[in-house]
Amino acid sequence: MIDKGRATGRRVKAVPLMLTSMMDMFTIILVFLLKSYSSEGSILTNADNLVLPNSISHKKPQEVNLQVAVSSDMVLVDNMAVVPTEDVKKIPLDEPDPEIAKLKENLERHYAQEEEMVKLGALNRVEGKVIVQVDKNIPFDILFKIMNTCGKVGYNNMNFAVMEREE
Repeated sequence: MIDKGRATGRRVKAVPLMLTSMMDMFTIILVFLLKSYSSEGSILTNADNLVLPNSISHKKPQEVNLQVAVSSDMVLVDNMAVVPTEDVKKIPLDEPDPEIAKLKENLERHYAQEEEMVKLGALNRVEGKVIVQVDKNIPFDILFKIMNTCGKVGYNNMNFAVMEREE
C-alpha cells in the first residue's frame, strides 16, 4: 500500500522575492555612484605624452567644441592624429603667414560640420571655439603656426588648457 499522505501532500511552494535585500543593494550602489561622480570633473581629455604648463588661473571651460593637442611627436584634433610635429617644424620661420595644410583641411571639415549643425538648428551660431593643449616643452614657433592655422579657418576663440597649481 502506498501512503497517500506523503506522496500527494508535498507541494512546491514559490519562494517570494526578497525586495528588502535588493533595495539595500541598489541603495549601496547608488551611494557609491553619487560619491564617485564629480560635478566639476575634467571635461577635457588630455592627449597622451602631454605635459601641460602650470597656471594660477581658476577659470574652468564651459563647453568643449573642438580640441587641438600638440605633443612632441604629433598634432591631434579631437584625439585623432593629423600631422607629425616634425612636419610643422619644417615650415620656414621667415614665412609671413605660416599655415599647416593637413591641419587646415581637418579644421575646415570640423567647421563645415558646425555650419551644418547651425542650418539644422542644433546650434545657434558657429562660435569658432577651440581649446588648445600644448606640451610645455613645445617651442613658440610651432604654437604660432597652429594658432595661425586655427584663425584662418575661423577658430578665433582660442583657449589654452593648463594645469592648475596652488598659489
